Amino acid sequence: AYIDGELNGRDELMLEMHLAHCSTCASALNEQKKLLCFLDSAMLEKNEIDVPTNFAKIVVANAQGRVSGLRQPGERFRALFVCSGLFFLVLLGLGNETQAVVKTFIIFSEQLFAVGGFVWHFVYDFAFGMAIILRSLSSQFLFNSSTSFAFVIVLFLISLAFLSRLVLRFSRV
Repeated sequence: AYIDGELNGRDELMLEMHLAHCSTCASALNEQKKLLCFLDSAMLEKNEIDVPTNFAKIVVANAQGRVSGLRQPGERFRALFVCSGLFFLVLLGLGNETQAVVKTFIIFSEQLFAVGGFVWHFVYDFAFGMAIILRSLSSQFLFNSSTSFAFVIVLFLISLAFLSRLVLRFSRV
């Protein structure tokens, strides 16, 4: 902040008084000033580099070519192996605290599974109940009226047409 001139007058005066008595801080400040002067002089020199017109395409092609290792089948296994090794080293680094940390993780995972099980059962029971209600309503609606039955058949045929069109558009052959 002192070099950039961001200090207020009182703080700047206190720092200058400290620099007058402390040679270590004064030499560190001088080193930083020299570094800033060097950087300023280096930035002033214009080193123009001629870049080819298709430079961006070349960089993208090289970047895509170097990512091929990430697409290999064994890459996930190696990443999992490295992560498990690092986890094991962390456990070794904990020493006597390992049991407490592992116990905390086990309790946390049990609570997480309990909450997940509750949410799963709630969603399943809700969907099952809605299916029963909709089934009874739809049977009354569909089979007691010929117009509604024809409407559902037409809607089903339209949805089949759109689905087949969607599948044909995105088929990967």
